[in-house]
Amino acid sequence: MDPELALHLEIAAVVLMAVIIVAVAVLASGVACDDVAGAAAVHAADVESALGDATLMTYAQATAGKKEKGKEEERCAICQWEYGEGDAGELVRVVPACGHFYHASCDVDRWLRKRHTCPLCRGGLGPPLPLPALPRPECPPMPARMLSSA
Repeated sequence: MDPELALHLEIAAVVLMAVIIVAVAVLASGVACDDVAGAAAVHAADVESALGDATLMTYAQATAGKKEKGKEEERCAICQWEYGEGDAGELVRVVPACGHFYHASCDVDRWLRKRHTCPLCRGGLGPPLPLPALPRPECPPMPARMLSSA
């Protein structure tokens, strides 16, 4: 084989390996499919139920549902303004899964539609996903690994 041809083949192999490594790193980080994975995990019904009229209420109604008054949220996590400073009937949007709430005027709806998570705790909007099913009884378990003593 010609030495020049061998050099070109080596360079092509190194470039190909670099491309494969970058592609694997991008796929492993989830950057390439961030929106696709989020959309698959959350159903459109969960988003729409989180944005429905039932989750839009006054600050007084939202805090009445909290069990511990010491854990009451005092500021909106989006705008950092205190709740109920001006208007006692100020509207807030409550995330049904976790109970966090935000000023309705802060446009948290846009975040919920795009990200499908609570901006504060990153919890999902709907009920938790079910646990995976147990293996079928007709499938035998994997044998134990044999540890080498060498």
